[in-house]
Formats: sequence, structure tokens, C-alpha cells
Amino acid sequence: VLFADGSKKTLGIMLPGEYEFGTAEKEIMEILAGELEVLLPGAKEWQQVRGGESFEVPAQARFSLRIASLTDYCCSYVK
Repeated sequence: VLFADGSKKTLGIMLPGEYEFGTAEKEIMEILAGELEVLLPGAKEWQQVRGGESFEVPAQARFSLRIASLTDYCCSYVK
């Protein structure tokens, strides 16, 4: 979704499984429903995130997700 002020968000769902993503811009991932674990850049331990919680990923970084159940998210891109 593109907003009049130039900001951008993506909305979607993730199916159970393990994934790795890369970022171009800083991202704020809001978990709307579901449950996952995230391994953020430089972290040694997985962080559990549930519906109603969020996490941030810096620009130009890679992060890993382990999705436990169908998960709805909103990702905001921060310039």
C-alpha cells in the first residue's frame, strides 16, 4: 500500500515454515495474528513474537523467520 506522503506498507500472510528475507530499507514488522520466531541480524537467540507484537529490522540486513502458525502481518518501510 502506497500512501500520499510517500510511505509504504505491505500486508500479508505467512504460512508455517522457515524463511530468510533481506531488507533494502529499515522495516517494522507488526504481527497482527499468529506466532513466529525471528532471528535478527547479529542475534544469537531466536525471539518469539505473537499477534499484537512487533520487531524492527535494520536496512541492508538479512533475518530469518520460523513461522509456527498462519501469521498475518503489516510491514512498514522506514526511510
